[in-house]
Amino acid sequence: MASNEMDKSNLYSATATATAIASTEQSIAPPPIEGLSPTANVIIFIIGLIPFIWATYEFWSRIAVGASFGTGADSIQIRPSGTTIGSDGDPLKSRGQQVLGDDALAVAYFLFAVAIASVSIAVYSVVSSPPM
Repeated sequence: MASNEMDKSNLYSATATATAIASTEQSIAPPPIEGLSPTANVIIFIIGLIPFIWATYEFWSRIAVGASFGTGADSIQIRPSGTTIGSDGDPLKSRGQQVLGDDALAVAYFLFAVAIASVSIAVYSVVSSPPM
């Protein structure tokens, strides 16, 4: 009998504790989340563009003069048609250079056009949206 009363008192104690915890959790609300100001968003956006602008400059300046880019043995060159090293189709006579032609240049133009269009859409959406 004593253990039965002990079990009931433990059950009541556990129920009371759970109820107290639940009521405490309900009364504690998280602080409201506030967004950044539009000026801060624009500044962060511009700072985020800096690495991409730098990479774009490096990429196109190396293509313009036919310089290689990449690391070590994996470096490549993009050369428009008409400029070749060694014999076409004979890698032993090309001095180990990996050279890409007009098709790679066309893909690069397309990818940069997509990137410019994406940034333009983002800027337009910010400029045309109503003020907060």
